[in-house]
Amino acid sequence: MDDALVPRSSPRTIWTLIGVESMSLLGSEIARFGVSVWIYEATRSVGAFSALLLANTVPGMIASPLAGSIVDRSSRKRVMIGAATVSLCGTLIVLAGAMLGTLSMGMVVAGACLASVGEAFQFPALEATVPLMASEDDLPRYNGFLESGRAISMLAGPAIGGFLLGLTGLPGLLAIEVTTFVAATVVIAAMAIPRPRGSDDGDDEPVSLLADSVYGVRWIYRHKALLKLLLVALFANFFIGVGSVLMAPYALSFLSEREFGITNGLFGGGVFVGGIAYGLLARRFSNVQQFFAGALACGAVYVAYGFSRDLYSLGAMNFLFALAMTITNAAIMTVWQTKVPEDVQGRVLATMFMLVELIVPVSYVVSGPLSERLVPRVLAATGTELWGGGLTAEIGALFSVMGVVLVLGFALATMVRDIREIEADDEAPAAEPAA
Repeated sequence: MDDALVPRSSPRTIWTLIGVESMSLLGSEIARFGVSVWIYEATRSVGAFSALLLANTVPGMIASPLAGSIVDRSSRKRVMIGAATVSLCGTLIVLAGAMLGTLSMGMVVAGACLASVGEAFQFPALEATVPLMASEDDLPRYNGFLESGRAISMLAGPAIGGFLLGLTGLPGLLAIEVTTFVAATVVIAAMAIPRPRGSDDGDDEPVSLLADSVYGVRWIYRHKALLKLLLVALFANFFIGVGSVLMAPYALSFLSEREFGITNGLFGGGVFVGGIAYGLLARRFSNVQQFFAGALACGAVYVAYGFSRDLYSLGAMNFLFALAMTITNAAIMTVWQTKVPEDVQGRVLATMFMLVELIVPVSYVVSGPLSERLVPRVLAATGTELWGGGLTAEIGALFSVMGVVLVLGFALATMVRDIREIEADDEAPAAEPAA
């Protein structure tokens, strides 16, 4: 079925998209858990996790400007199908290595690079499509449902992965990801995906893809309030990136693999509750209010992460962090969706995604030296025993310090008037000529 101009309020289509997104993410989370355990057992190195996360980020970041231009010029359904296919190829590479017994970090990194490129196209296509189906009043609710749908997969994925890893091994987990990707692609191919008003597959713009790809940068630069909001997100993403590298070796330093899977599942539970909470809170609080409240809570949880030493404390912190992070993510995404004209959302949202992710490779690169060199030296020089000793203490101390910095940074951001009042103007910024 070709794309069609469907009514703005299309609950059935939105629910289908949420289900498809959740299904494909479920497979990814199951496989990701197995790959994380394989990397830890094979290397026991923070640097290896950094390499994997860099591969998951940099290729997509580079492809984002081009992806946004293609999303606005082309059928968004075809873009989503193509993105899923590219990601599937990455999974097949890792699956082949696991089945043949020749899996290496090189193969894992190659698969992650393809998945990153696929996500660079999938993200703007999906996020620019949801506002076409829902009214502005209903958009927060659907964004909350979308986050909750993703959370169900994040909740179930690690738990399923932990249970099946001993039964099927890594190849079995990767085979599940392949199956969910194929099923999701078939469902999307049968759906009617809307286009923005005035779209005709992009043939009306005699502008090169290269020139068109910088449009999002120029658009964001001219809208200062959104630019400042983006800078706050960049600040947050640096520390979240460092934390994402450290979490697996930190948790596995005092938990078993099964307990690690449970804590990851609780993170998914927090995302699920956060998505529902955001939709409910949107009736009483603005998106900016929810964003700052959630952001400050994330910083506080980072401080507490440093003192977690068992399944219960780490699981509780994972749940709370995911809840707060989901509210902030959904709130900031709704702001962008309501402020960016729908016919250029592909380019602008892809650029926003690229710029937010721009700082993440830096955080991945520095996470190893910070945790393995700087923090141990500081703790040894100061004689601090607040976090205990060994690897657990070193990573825990880094989490707590980052949490303090996050809280102070977000507190300063609340004082920026342009950000506080970004929703006060009911008129969305006008689109600009692409050339």
